[in-house]
Amino acid sequence: MKYRILAAVLFVLSAAVLQSTVMGYLEVFSVKPNIIITLAVTIALLRGTWESGIMGIVLGLAMDILMGKTIGWYALLLFLLSILISLVNDKLYRDRFFVQMGFGFISTVLVETLFLTIIFMFRGYENIPYLFTTVVLPEAAMNGILILPLFKPVSKVYNILDMVDRKRNRIAS
Repeated sequence: MKYRILAAVLFVLSAAVLQSTVMGYLEVFSVKPNIIITLAVTIALLRGTWESGIMGIVLGLAMDILMGKTIGWYALLLFLLSILISLVNDKLYRDRFFVQMGFGFISTVLVETLFLTIIFMFRGYENIPYLFTTVVLPEAAMNGILILPLFKPVSKVYNILDMVDRKRNRIAS
């Protein structure tokens, strides 16, 4: 259990550091990819509802702290997204890159569109269609591509953690 918590902390910290430093240099059309959403989708594709939901909340809080002026909106959105994806992940061929890219793209569109809707309701932004075409869609395309190199290492880490858990449970019995 302590290895899982350590891995989760390392995932969140590395995603936050990468998002706040390296991803700033990967701008395309003045839009940065979002590694935090991509990591939340990857974990939701690999793990069950509890683990992916908790990671969704923690990653969402990290994203709120890094990017937003309000705390809690991204945490709520990533929590709900992680739960929805983890409910259907057993029925998918999650090793297929079209599935990974599709979930990365659709999840980013959903999260960012809902966030823009929340901002529109509370702050009154007027150009939602413009923001959707110039920010949300390019970011979703970049996240769909970014999920491909991220999926395999995260999957390997979780396979190692599962193997350690099985070994410990076998020795404990």
